[in-house]
Amino acid sequence: RSLAAPSIFMPVGLPGVVVSGTGLQLAPQGVWKKILRPVAPHYDDKTHLRVLGASSAVESPGGPQDIQADSRPAAGEAKVSAHAKVPELRQPKTSRENLKRAAKGSNERPSSQDASPRLRLPETKAEECRARSIVPGWFGGLASSSRNETEGEMNLLASVFAGRPPVVFFDYDPRCNAAPRDYSRLLDRAEVQSMGISSLPQMFFCLQITRDVHEYNAVVNTFKFAGFERVNADSPKFAIYWGPHPAPEMLRGFNPFQRANHFPGSWQLGRKDLLGKNIYRMKRQFAKDYNILPSGFTLPEESAAWNQAREKNPNFLWIWKPINLSCGKGIRLFGSWIPPGVERKILQRAGIVQRYIDRPLLINGFKFDLRLYVVVTSFDPLKVYINSEGLVRLATQKYQCSPDSLDERTMHLTNYSVNKHAACYKQNLDSRAKGQEGRGSKAEDLEGEGEEADDGDMGDDNEDQEEANMGESSKWSLRQLEEYLTAQGVDYGELMSRIEDVIIKTLIAAEPQIVNTWHQGANFSTASPTPIQQVTPNQTCFEIYGFDVMVDDELQPWLLEVNVFPSLSSSSPYDKRVKTQLIADVFTLIGLMPYDHDVVDKACKGEQAKRLQGSARSLVIGRSHTVSSIKSASFKSFGEAEWRLILETHEENMRRGHLTRIFPREGSGFYNQFFSTPRYSNLVLERWIQLGGEQLRQRFSPDDEVIERDGLPLPVSFRAV
Repeated sequence: RSLAAPSIFMPVGLPGVVVSGTGLQLAPQGVWKKILRPVAPHYDDKTHLRVLGASSAVESPGGPQDIQADSRPAAGEAKVSAHAKVPELRQPKTSRENLKRAAKGSNERPSSQDASPRLRLPETKAEECRARSIVPGWFGGLASSSRNETEGEMNLLASVFAGRPPVVFFDYDPRCNAAPRDYSRLLDRAEVQSMGISSLPQMFFCLQITRDVHEYNAVVNTFKFAGFERVNADSPKFAIYWGPHPAPEMLRGFNPFQRANHFPGSWQLGRKDLLGKNIYRMKRQFAKDYNILPSGFTLPEESAAWNQAREKNPNFLWIWKPINLSCGKGIRLFGSWIPPGVERKILQRAGIVQRYIDRPLLINGFKFDLRLYVVVTSFDPLKVYINSEGLVRLATQKYQCSPDSLDERTMHLTNYSVNKHAACYKQNLDSRAKGQEGRGSKAEDLEGEGEEADDGDMGDDNEDQEEANMGESSKWSLRQLEEYLTAQGVDYGELMSRIEDVIIKTLIAAEPQIVNTWHQGANFSTASPTPIQQVTPNQTCFEIYGFDVMVDDELQPWLLEVNVFPSLSSSSPYDKRVKTQLIADVFTLIGLMPYDHDVVDKACKGEQAKRLQGSARSLVIGRSHTVSSIKSASFKSFGEAEWRLILETHEENMRRGHLTRIFPREGSGFYNQFFSTPRYSNLVLERWIQLGGEQLRQRFSPDDEVIERDGLPLPVSFRAV
């Protein structure tokens, strides 16, 4: 079953719990039963306030009661009003008190003032909605535990739809000095208990250290601050596996709630030679659209073609990079003529050689590139987010393009690891961080045990030094870049649109190989309790990429490389804030549902036993359209599979934090031509956006006395957090 939509688990014998429309429930012995009573997949004009998935029955102290999903209000029953009363979520305290707690390093949860617009219902209607569909596919028994010994406090985030599951909310570690998060949708204790959760379970994470995977404080502290406990790599208890790329066999053994931080096969992006092959393959078919990577050659196999290019263009400069190294290691620059000894060594090593961008856009005479943090939560459908803040990395020597300067690494390379030891390197002390105006951060605030050596030494700068630093530092924020370029008359918004276009096209170029490998691990093995076939593969993975982009003097962005293991170390207060916020936002975005490992493990073993006995049966959730017909489908023709995909995608977007979804979005149909295979899931989301489905605030206008729109479940909040 998909991790993004685990609408599966329903208990028998627990009062007040709805049986899921997926046709599965958990027996008292922990064995999965099939309830062959599916949700009606289509919605018609007679549908009133239909809550998706609320179909079968409710076990209550008074006995089971049938619930009709399309029932209309009884005579005299109050209609749904945007101004009616519903139970309030947690009412936060003042932010002043939170700032004091954060300054003391307290583990108490900070709060922010709540101005969240909430859709109001009459109390009777709100109770009916909860009774009809408490949380389709999830129930409190999975998350209720008597063994909660968490180091921090776990909080749950309410869905924006009535009757949808809550997810774990990851807050910002106050030591990163970020502004408080939006807590308007956090569930209070009473609301959590109303879901049948007497005590939140202990949840776990696994961090497996390898040559490529380091232990970053931004990751570990975010887990601990949310109350997660660390387990070894050989333990199956983790909710998130943070480590090297998982094999498909590993993913098939995941339970429906586990996630891994890499997609198998994403080396198609991370290795410079494979990235080049994927981009150049697309360029042969779409020459104009895929002119996003400097022309290059993979060595040594394409050495003959490179020699011809050098002879044809004797004035070109070239840059050679090892295929799988980072931090500027091994990079060489040279002209078309290379001494025979150097050329012989180059041709014997695996690497990629590209035409050097010799006319880059400059900042005050210095060369720079961009490190942009891109998050992919799925490749089928493709869902891509970009972080609002990134790194603008400047070289430390003023740029000049001449053959005599090619050995000046701090002039031509912008890597932090190359420039951090330069005498003129200046840190960004992040005076815009919350509570940081006028003071710097000490080294001990940034460095911790196990932090990998990609960090410079920190000093104590006074206020005047810090103000100068913000204008002259060797690492800028995107906001600083925007201010600078706007002052130069550059349309920053248009430039970022071009960069986002490069990112989307890059991901599409590697999509066939990644999806193929990912699909090999998409179906759960005998460890799974849920043998369901569906529109999309099981959403077992997510990934954070570091896209390195350079802009030339004509404002054309060029992809340099994609890092599948971007550094999350904190070499400055700015780094610490941006990367800590990024990790917390991503963990909230992927939507981890609280669960007790022992309960789920028992259910998995029960299903495994049934499979061995040959008594397990599969439930198929079929498509309501074809790849052709979905392009002209209406909301009313969508079935259960399509609505699940849509709701999961919209809910995810409403947990985005400082991330912005760049695919899918309005106008993304332009990219259909670049996909090697039309993905049905991509077309469903495209159609949803075309029909205005994302404009829920307009579709559910507060002026409507009755909310009745195409069978959508009732939205209870329009606020993204």
